[in-house]
Amino acid sequence: MEYVQRLLMRLFLILVIMFTVENGCNGCWEKERSALLQLKESINFPNGTSLPSWEEDDYLDCCQWERVECHPITGRVIKLSLNQTRDWVFDLQIRDQLSLDLYWQLNASVLLPFESLQSLDLSRNGLSGFVGNEGSKGESGILNELEILDLSFNSLNDSIWSFVGELLSIKTLYLSYNAGLYGAVHNLTNLGRIENLFMDGANILDEFLGSIRFMTSIQVLSLRYCAFNGTLPITGLCELKTLRELDISGAGLMSDHKTTTGFGDTLPWCLANLTSLQLLDIASNRFTGNIARSPLINLTSLEYLAISNNDFEIPISFKSFFNHSKLMFIESLNNTLLEEEDFLATFPSFQLIGLRLSNSEHGGITRSFPHFLYHQNDLKMVELSQIGFSGKFPNWLFDNNARMETLLLSGNSLGGPLLLPSHHMIKLLVLDISNNHLEGFIPYKIGSSFPSLEFLNMFTNNFEGDIPSSLGDMTALTVLDLSNNRLSGVIPVHLAMGCGRLEILKLSNNNLRGPILPSLNNLTQLWILYSDNNGFTEIPPNLSLSSLEYLNVGSNQLVGKIPALIGNMSLSFLVMSANHLEGPIPMEFCELKYLNFLDLSKNNITGGIPSCFNSSNIAIIRLSKNRLRGPFPMVFQDLPLVELDLSYNQFSGNIPTWIGNLSNIMVLLLQNNHFEGNIPKELCHLSNLTLIDLSFNNLFGSIIPCISNIEFNGIPIGENVFDYWFGYSRASSLRDLRMVLKGEENQNEITSIIRAREEVEFETKGMTLTYKGTVLYLFSGINLSHNRLSGPIPHEIGNLSHIKVLNLSHNYLTGTIPATFSNLTSIESLDLSYNHLYGKIPSELTKLSFLAVFNLSYNNLSGRMPPRVNQFGIFESNSYIGNPLLCGEPLPMKCNAAYSPPSTPRAAINGSEEDSRFSDMDVFYVSFAGSYVAVVLAIVAILFINPYWRRAWFHLVEVSLISSYYFVVDNLVCPVRGFLWK
Repeated sequence: MEYVQRLLMRLFLILVIMFTVENGCNGCWEKERSALLQLKESINFPNGTSLPSWEEDDYLDCCQWERVECHPITGRVIKLSLNQTRDWVFDLQIRDQLSLDLYWQLNASVLLPFESLQSLDLSRNGLSGFVGNEGSKGESGILNELEILDLSFNSLNDSIWSFVGELLSIKTLYLSYNAGLYGAVHNLTNLGRIENLFMDGANILDEFLGSIRFMTSIQVLSLRYCAFNGTLPITGLCELKTLRELDISGAGLMSDHKTTTGFGDTLPWCLANLTSLQLLDIASNRFTGNIARSPLINLTSLEYLAISNNDFEIPISFKSFFNHSKLMFIESLNNTLLEEEDFLATFPSFQLIGLRLSNSEHGGITRSFPHFLYHQNDLKMVELSQIGFSGKFPNWLFDNNARMETLLLSGNSLGGPLLLPSHHMIKLLVLDISNNHLEGFIPYKIGSSFPSLEFLNMFTNNFEGDIPSSLGDMTALTVLDLSNNRLSGVIPVHLAMGCGRLEILKLSNNNLRGPILPSLNNLTQLWILYSDNNGFTEIPPNLSLSSLEYLNVGSNQLVGKIPALIGNMSLSFLVMSANHLEGPIPMEFCELKYLNFLDLSKNNITGGIPSCFNSSNIAIIRLSKNRLRGPFPMVFQDLPLVELDLSYNQFSGNIPTWIGNLSNIMVLLLQNNHFEGNIPKELCHLSNLTLIDLSFNNLFGSIIPCISNIEFNGIPIGENVFDYWFGYSRASSLRDLRMVLKGEENQNEITSIIRAREEVEFETKGMTLTYKGTVLYLFSGINLSHNRLSGPIPHEIGNLSHIKVLNLSHNYLTGTIPATFSNLTSIESLDLSYNHLYGKIPSELTKLSFLAVFNLSYNNLSGRMPPRVNQFGIFESNSYIGNPLLCGEPLPMKCNAAYSPPSTPRAAINGSEEDSRFSDMDVFYVSFAGSYVAVVLAIVAILFINPYWRRAWFHLVEVSLISSYYFVVDNLVCPVRGFLWK
């Protein structure tokens, strides 16, 4: 025995000497060191700066280089973590904007020296393929120890198979998020144990699953987030009896929790052959059928089952799974829950640690909790949202599951008071009981019952009374939402002092009063505070919230001046609208360098805009309904504005020509000010404009025809600058299950707390309406009413096929209504009233199928009305009043056979009719002269009474004069010409 030990020791020393001689004194092997330098050169081509520690120095140990890991004894490289080392952007839109075209073809021969390499990560590098692959094949003994290969988030094409096709020892292969993998699968039959394989494209799926039957050792197969369609190919798949984990989730494209692509039809019964399956994730597809009559009931080895976002029918009793004794986690969100007879005498053999259920068709349905839940004692993560559970709060869930960490019960019909558990839930981290009917007082001992709580959402219930001070005992609390209740009183000091980790506090839509926060507080990490729609009266002058980024105190009772302490915060979002604030905008606003959103509307703010206000990030400014004055603020000239609302103030002067520099602007609201002069043609440079309102000013001149160059196509739907979307992670294997049970995937609940409520007021359909949400994204309009614009309406405006609202009323516009208005195919409201338009109404307008409001009143239009077809059948006479020369339905004046508009010659009439007409004209002239004198005297008196009346009477005079002119033409000139011609 001693001899053998000595012999082994000698052999070990010989090996060490051999490695030392070959490898030198610098730790790593020379040929691997040279290969690493070649790899760096390939990564940095043409001019990258990655991997600075990889230097050409013979005395440097390459095992100490970043992203390199060597074997502690042999010194051979065993792991290369080269993810995201190239200057490459995965997002296609961003990459196009930056003009990045850095696709990478890697010469596989550079990998040949790494004979002991076990893990290689080349993800997120823009890798498109490999060249020189011959030496990488497994039969040559090269890379025959590689077990983990990550090529995800690249731009790989089907040439990848010549590289990975014969990697005999591969166990984990990540090919996720590659757009080019549509080619055939080659030589995959020799792959050993694949842990995670992501592939894209239905073409390769069929062939791959046909070859996969030969992978007798495969245990984990992942095909996550592929754009598949059709039915699930079963060739080969159902023969993998050693498979432990199968993930084909995310094959469908999500839209409102439902998929538009992905695998469809019912689950194939041959899946029941996979008797070793422990994890099955088929979420986000289009599978159908009742799971109680599917192969899932035979997979008794299942531990994790995720079937969310399909078209499954789910019996809520789950009695078909009572024999699945190993089942630990069930996730079925956004499927259809079915009522099923619940036998009280039967008990499930499983003890779940996670359960997530919601109902895609929950509207108006109320139901009781399923009986099997009463027998679960190990639950850690529970989500039972949007199901319609009724009755009292289920505190028995706490009593039966003392180790619970997450409970989500939002969107049900729970009523009565909030019932606390009989013991302290020291492990509970997340509690969401929002959107229920809970009422009464919030229990004053809630803090001691849930001392470890990090996330508490009680949004939209009927809680009343004071906020309990024991919330301050939740020292780990980071998110608190008490909005949309009936809470009153002031914010407890103990809450502000005890919750030192609080980051998000939402108190909107209650009856709270006093200061928005106690001046004595420990909220050093607070970055979101929503206190809008309450009765708060004060912002404490010594309030210190240096980390605050989002502040909404709109619709309160704040008085006095805007506090200067606002400038000490790191605000990116500030709303102080609908209060009683007065005085000027403080100069301290100039310190808000990171401000994105500013809303000071509906106050009594005076003065001008500080000239130093120059936040380079600001996108939205709302200052409407104040008493601000002065010229158009020059300080806005260089701001990246998306929306500017200066309406209902006292700004004056011309609209500056530099407004054309605001190239990002989508919403421009300047109504109800004292702007004058011409509409600058530079407005036509605002190609993104979708809403513009210049009404109730003193603008004159003509309407600029080039405004038709703007598409007015609505605000692009998508993420705006105020949406902070948190990651939504889901367990893809049993190893990741602990992440779900800690409630980490509930970060998406925060989205609704911090998202800005986008809304814009715009005058349309005869009233001022508020547009918000999706409606705002689709809305577009022009309002130039109540000015002194003159001249004809440019026919080019008819090219605005996407516009929803066009209001040119109360001006001095002349000419005819352009027939091109028939191209306004999306128009819903068209108002041309109170102008000097003449001629007939174009019959082509009857093509406008979406027109709901149409007003041509008080013009000088004449002739026959258009036929009452399509939308024109809903418009009554009040849309045309003040046009005495119009005839036909729905007007009382009928058109006789000889009637035609003044713009066309009349047919000859007989002598008796002619004499009658002249006789009538004599009477008319006498009566008209007397009436005219009376009107003139009345107008002279009115001019000294009211300026508004003055303008109205002048308008009436002009209308009367023009009407008289056409009356004379129709009844005197035309008959004489006809007689002479005859």
